[in-house]
Parts: sequence; structure tokens; C-alpha cells
Amino acid sequence: MSDELSRRDFLGRRPNKKLPVLPARVRPPGALPEREFLARCTGCMDCVQACPHKAIHTLAAHVAPGAGTPVMVLASRPCHMCEGFPCAAACDEQALAVPETPVVRYGTVWIDTSVCLPYLGPECGACAGLCPKGAEGGLRLQRGRPSIDMDLCVGCGLCVTACVVRPSAIELITV
Repeated sequence: MSDELSRRDFLGRRPNKKLPVLPARVRPPGALPEREFLARCTGCMDCVQACPHKAIHTLAAHVAPGAGTPVMVLASRPCHMCEGFPCAAACDEQALAVPETPVVRYGTVWIDTSVCLPYLGPECGACAGLCPKGAEGGLRLQRGRPSIDMDLCVGCGLCVTACVVRPSAIELITV
């Protein structure tokens, strides 16, 4: 019986050996799945330097795993979905691959109609015409008010940063 108790006691004190869960990070267009991305990315910053809109920055040295690797914060530095994706094309390590489609889906946006100016009376339109999917894109004006087509919105963040209301009346929801 004492062997049984010590065995139970031992098993009860064994640390839980679950694999760590990596935090959700928004990587530049064409990024491999996170574990593969981290295995290939050397932190060379070629993608950061290739981005003409400064939408990509690197994780701080104290952030683990992935310190020094490229990330995007689309609500403050939107992705412009540049033709040819120069950020991905600059990656010699193949942690990024140039996407086959002209836009990459990061998520969608939601409009808070209780603070969006056109829903309160004045005209605005600061967010209009910015959608990388063109005039038939995810954000359109209907009767002067912005409207989101969740199936077409790619979550690039362009409309979020263009909003003149602070905090923005448009919220980014990443996938």
C-alpha cells in the first residue's frame, strides 16, 4: 500500500508537460505557418526594409519566441497589399512566399455606428475608396454611410487608420 501511495503522490506532483501555445501574431503577406515561419526566418529585416508603407516592424528582443521577426499591427500600420508583394519577394529565407492572389485575408472590420460620423448626421467618407479589393470591395458607402461586406473584407486596416474618429469607429477583427 505504501508503494501505491508514493506512486500516486509522485504522479500527482508531476508537472504538466503541454507544449507552449504561441501567441497569435499577424505576419507579413505570404508567411508560412507560425512554427515553420520561426524555423526559417533569420530576422534579416529584408521584408521590413522592402515595405514601402512601413507596415512591418519586428518583435522586441524580450519577446519570445520570435524576437526580431517581422510582425504587423494592422490597426495602426495597415497593409496596402502592394502589387507583387515586395515584402515577400525580398525574403531569401523563404519564410515568406509571394501570394498567388492580389490580396491576403487577415480578417474583417466592424463599424461602430454609434460613433461613426455618417450615422450621426454629418458627412465623412474618409474610409471610402481605400479597400484593396476596389469599388466592389469589403467597404462601400451606401447612402453616404460605410457598410462592410464581411465576405469581401480582407482586414488590411486601411479604413481603420483613415477613420477620423478617435478611437476609430472601425474595429479590426483578425482571423
